[in-house]
Amino acid sequence: MKKTILRAFLCFSLVAAFSSTAISCSSSDDTEESVSTLDPTNFQGKIAAGTTLTLDPTKEYRLTGKLSVENGATLVIPAGTKVVASEGATYLIVERGGKIFINGTAANPVVFEGAQNKQGHWGGLVVLGNAPSNRSASGTSTSELGELIYGGTNTADNSGSIKYVVIKNSGFKYNPEKEFNGLSLFGVGSGTAVSYVYVTDGADDGVECFGGNVNLDHIVVTGVGDDSFDWTEGYNGTVNYLYAARKKEYQNAAEPGNRGLEADTQDLEPNTTNGNGASNPTINNATFLGNTAGSESQALKIRAGSQGKFDNIVLANFSTGLDFETDRTYTWFTSGSYIKNVKFVNITTPWKSKAPAPDMSGVFTTNASATGAGNGTALPDWAKGWTGLTSFDVTNAMN
Repeated sequence: MKKTILRAFLCFSLVAAFSSTAISCSSSDDTEESVSTLDPTNFQGKIAAGTTLTLDPTKEYRLTGKLSVENGATLVIPAGTKVVASEGATYLIVERGGKIFINGTAANPVVFEGAQNKQGHWGGLVVLGNAPSNRSASGTSTSELGELIYGGTNTADNSGSIKYVVIKNSGFKYNPEKEFNGLSLFGVGSGTAVSYVYVTDGADDGVECFGGNVNLDHIVVTGVGDDSFDWTEGYNGTVNYLYAARKKEYQNAAEPGNRGLEADTQDLEPNTTNGNGASNPTINNATFLGNTAGSESQALKIRAGSQGKFDNIVLANFSTGLDFETDRTYTWFTSGSYIKNVKFVNITTPWKSKAPAPDMSGVFTTNASATGAGNGTALPDWAKGWTGLTSFDVTNAMN
């Protein structure tokens, strides 16, 4: 997603503790009304600095608007908690300096889902940190979602941890140019843990990293309308074990799913030196399943000066496997061995580039025994159970 979300104008302010929870609502900037209890059926507002709010996993929370975790506040979501979101610009955002701890387990993941099971029903999860974006000399920028400042100079910034979480039906659109992702990470640092995340049936990207240095592992994305995984703004982290697939049920939809991975640096300037500089993450052990619907049937689209290092990658059923674009990207990949052990399965065009471009046929090595996320094109064992999936393969991605 390379768009700007309109600000969700919500007037609630929540100050919570275990024994008492205050929600304040103002009809103007000067008048506020306080409420003494938090109603899980109307879950929205602001968790204020100095406050730790821990949810009750025996209750179902109805996200009815924007919920903000402010700078200095903490939100704890225990294993087994379920959050059901109303339709529209309903989303959870962790502001720069705030913390979130999603403490799901394999037996009891945390689940976020729309009140209706459809793509784009609600917004998604948004985390803002203090790690660099390359959009400015200070390393900061303004988020597409929530219009808040993110980024900075702390590559090891800690926004908490997100573990064993399922995100369904995200990607709400304000209009054709503005929509959410499943999980958006803006300037999130390497001190933040992101593991075992499943995004499914979303309308825009599954996971997108806007700069930052966060490391992710054991990520599953299925059936999103745009790219499964996306990065920009000088993202420099490691992604280890990623299984991303289109779903055949959306093959004839207006948005059948686009690229398995879309890699950008953020612009077409000849030298990006702000923040982390050019995007240059490491992707190990990944599987991307597609089909040929739509104009962007590309397993990996690498462009706008993005660099990267890839190893043990399985690409299946896309029109194009590796699609390169822009001079800085060409220069990086022709200068060393950065794409290793790629297995192409039913890929019409293994690689292509946009003219004028050098011959890119020698920038990758193939390996027919590559395992990708673990089981080749099949759903890896680590993804079974907690996602609600017991199997998935190429037949589930295309007709």
